[in-house]
Amino acid sequence: MPWAWLHSTKDYLEMVQHLERHPEMHATINLVPSLLKQIEEYLSGEAADRVLELMTKDAETLWSGEQIFMLDNFFIAHRERQIDRSPRYRELYEKAYLADKDRQSRFDTQDYRDLAVHYSLAWTGEISRMHEPFKSLVEKDRNFTEEDKQALMLAQIENVRKVIPLHRDLCNSGQIELTTTPFYHPILPLLVDSLSAREAMPNVAMPSVQFKAPEEADRQLRMSVDYFKNKLGIDPQGLWPSEGSISKEVLSLIRKNGFKWTASDEGVLMNTIEFHPQAFMGVPVKSEHAKYFPWKANTSEGELIVFFRDHVLSDDIGFTYQTWNARDAAEHFKSNILRIRNELIESYGEEIAAQACISVILDGENCWEYYPRNGYEFLNELYATLTSTPEISPVTFSHAMETFNRDNLPLQPHLVAGSWIGANFSIWIGHPEDNAAWDALAHAKSAFDQAKNSAEAKTGELLAQIESAHEELMIAEGSDWWWWYGGEHFSLQKDMFDELFRMHLRAMYVKLDLTVPAYLTVPIAIPTESDGTPNKYGSMHPATSLA
Repeated sequence: MPWAWLHSTKDYLEMVQHLERHPEMHATINLVPSLLKQIEEYLSGEAADRVLELMTKDAETLWSGEQIFMLDNFFIAHRERQIDRSPRYRELYEKAYLADKDRQSRFDTQDYRDLAVHYSLAWTGEISRMHEPFKSLVEKDRNFTEEDKQALMLAQIENVRKVIPLHRDLCNSGQIELTTTPFYHPILPLLVDSLSAREAMPNVAMPSVQFKAPEEADRQLRMSVDYFKNKLGIDPQGLWPSEGSISKEVLSLIRKNGFKWTASDEGVLMNTIEFHPQAFMGVPVKSEHAKYFPWKANTSEGELIVFFRDHVLSDDIGFTYQTWNARDAAEHFKSNILRIRNELIESYGEEIAAQACISVILDGENCWEYYPRNGYEFLNELYATLTSTPEISPVTFSHAMETFNRDNLPLQPHLVAGSWIGANFSIWIGHPEDNAAWDALAHAKSAFDQAKNSAEAKTGELLAQIESAHEELMIAEGSDWWWWYGGEHFSLQKDMFDELFRMHLRAMYVKLDLTVPAYLTVPIAIPTESDGTPNKYGSMHPATSLA
């Protein structure tokens, strides 16, 4: 699927380019190793991606199935922000979706050629669109040639090639801090023990098999650190746990793997301190101010600093400001920060200004297609406003830690496990689809452990075979499979995510020379009838009934 590539050409490069244009603006950027690995595989030619292949394939040679694929996939973009900004792209969209007759019969060769170019341009950052060859192609808008398509792809490859080096350069200069995430983006508390879900959701329906594999969580963390050191030459000091998911046991594993700080959502903090009030510099911390202080967690592996994001400020950028005037949005954001600053000074004295920290944490790529021009004006206004306001100091998390007197930091009480969504794990566990996927994963982990332990002759070939099977298991541990299971989120590609999850589990069994369970050929995503009621398998997947 093309999302790592498309967000690279539109967002991953442009986010760091915006910072490069505002050298006084400091920020922390989190890079997930499995994302960096995909970028590397694209650039090496190792990754096979049908979308990219059809972006460059001669339109004269497209066969019917490829044409249908393009019509199904090359309009997956925000209608107003990405499609309608081009008269020709809007025309193609209307030809494909707003007429009654067979859409394929309405498209000629030039239509498919223009569609390939426009889908790539729609997923191009605004800064790149101001420069050649993108600028001329945007202005041309229609009647593209095959040479145009090839030139565009070469330019996109060069942009993707810049993503990792530019991040490294800005990190080495001290402008940004680079942090990481467990390698394949798992929900760590659920890997350590799926029963941790009941800390915030006591009545949640659990999978039939308890998943309890702290060694898997540890491995995901260890591989992440090793990858960062080997590929980027950087020893990450901070960790963003996937989806802000933490628990007491996870904090210990984070510290064990060398991290000095981590972060989550204010909702997790509120669940934790409800019955554990703390003080700062001898003054009781008001609950509404608790998120503005870093907290010390005394784990079994040593001290770890935990930051908690301001949910409202973060979501203002992620969601609210999409329809605002850019300058008004930046001023609104600034005024909220100054209001918080004044409240803290009134409550704790002037010295608090050097100790308090407002954490703004959000997805770095997903919101910008909802902004005009990929958020170009908004980010320019925001960074210029923040860096020109004397009372506000944009800092990285590690830089913030250097300014704190740790003796004054409040002590983290016993943590209630949760994530940055609802301060619980309801997205990833509890629904019949979620639980069936956990049961399938638990069966696979058990089979892997047995195969690994029974391997008597530890030859190099056998060890490589086990290692390769283990990687398939770790990929299946990633959180995004569960993001699409259940009823919380909708995607036209849900069946593909479902198939990919089960594909990785099947691959694990094959690489271990084990029989692939028949239930891994059965979709986990529950089919529904037109009235919304489950059909055939109902709410009981074979993986669950087997358990």
